[in-house]
Amino acid sequence: MSPEATYLLQSLGTVAVFGGVAWLATAGLRRLGVSPARGPLQVVARAPLDGRRAIYLVRVGKKRVLVVGAGDSGLSRLGSLSVDELELEAEPGALEGAAPRRSFAQALGRVLRPVRDDSKPER
Repeated sequence: MSPEATYLLQSLGTVAVFGGVAWLATAGLRRLGVSPARGPLQVVARAPLDGRRAIYLVRVGKKRVLVVGAGDSGLSRLGSLSVDELELEAEPGALEGAAPRRSFAQALGRVLRPVRDDSKPER
């Protein structure tokens, strides 16, 4: 066997060994219950619009939920509401004390619904 082929096989073997060790370490840590640090943000729901665009409901802290649009130009805030207004079914570790489950479309419609101004007379 040529020296180049031997070197290539040794290199591939080394990469495979280190990759396997890394995979085993992460799998073992997951089994032990070690997870990445959790911060004040949590993605509650995601609705894909097409291949590159989606709408997210992101819980910030314990009381606020942001509606965020993601697309080619980055992220943009579409609206916000309190956890009580959202009324999604609580999933383990999700929204605490939430009401019955509603669809993402219903929750989004509730956020984007025009605010009714009672100070102006209707025509």
